[in-house]
Amino acid sequence: MESREITSGRRLAVLLRPGDDVIASVVTACREHHVEQGVIVTLVGAFTSVTLIGTTGPIEDPHAPLAESVTIEGVEGTGSGTIAATDDGPLPHIHLAVGVKGEGAAGYTGHLLAATAHYVVEVVIDEVLSPALIRRVDDTAAGLPTLAFG
Repeated sequence: MESREITSGRRLAVLLRPGDDVIASVVTACREHHVEQGVIVTLVGAFTSVTLIGTTGPIEDPHAPLAESVTIEGVEGTGSGTIAATDDGPLPHIHLAVGVKGEGAAGYTGHLLAATAHYVVEVVIDEVLSPALIRRVDDTAAGLPTLAFG
């Protein structure tokens, strides 16, 4: 376990419209406001489609990273995440929990790979001034890039 006190900067409200790409919109908003890193306090709305890391079949090794994904259409949900600084700009890491509107709000949750706004998606981002938030490969986490303090 590792922890640091965070020094916050500005707070951004980002409003996505029908057809907007969720991840690209978060990155664009960060670039427009010169936010290099932050915390996605909330991300809430309706989505025409969401792609999450997941599978509908059996998993051979429940401890290994999953290479498969599922795409769900016609959902509403909420999520949060972090935004790390990279040489290529801000890199969001978002997890989302959604319910399928036409299936009694049957739920899906996981790491967000892609999403498209349906009606509106609202995002609140808190800028982090310090410490530096970076992603680096972590051998103890199955070789996945994880959040680290720079």
